[in-house]
Amino acid sequence: MTDRMVPLVIACAIAVSSALGLVLARRLVHCACLLLVHSLAIAAVYLLLAADFVAMGQVIVYSGAIVVLFLFVVLLLPQDGKEPSARPGRIAVALGGGGLVGAVLLAGVSAVAAAKTPAAPETVDFTVEAVARSLFGPQLVPFELTAILLLVAIVGGVTLWQRHNTVGDVGAADAEDGR
Repeated sequence: MTDRMVPLVIACAIAVSSALGLVLARRLVHCACLLLVHSLAIAAVYLLLAADFVAMGQVIVYSGAIVVLFLFVVLLLPQDGKEPSARPGRIAVALGGGGLVGAVLLAGVSAVAAAKTPAAPETVDFTVEAVARSLFGPQLVPFELTAILLLVAIVGGVTLWQRHNTVGDVGAADAEDGR
């Protein structure tokens, strides 16, 4: 067993438990906060597996931009929105499925960690120039497509919010007219 196994198991346990909490949370703000915890735990797993650049991308893109976008959309939702009540059978299925997936992932990570892994290269160039050359060289198109995807998500969230408000206003006008 390597010296990375214990921190790796802890990071995986945090990721699985935060994902389970994300599914079971009733308030949308709690879901967004648990998504942030989950994303940071995944970044820790990447960091422990010597994927520093992927870990930093996880923190910047998912923990930063995506969670902020979700919080922005949650804040646009109406305050009196009703969430459907969860049936006890659904919760049991979610817990069982989440536990099964978590056990499979933990077994997979344990098998990978027990195997002989290649050592990380000693010299890795993480200077600003090297990262910028990578991002704006061969990775330029995926980088720009991510920005477009975020823009479309924001426009979609605002459109859904406005549609909900318009429907609510029409329903209130109908109620005043006695229809």
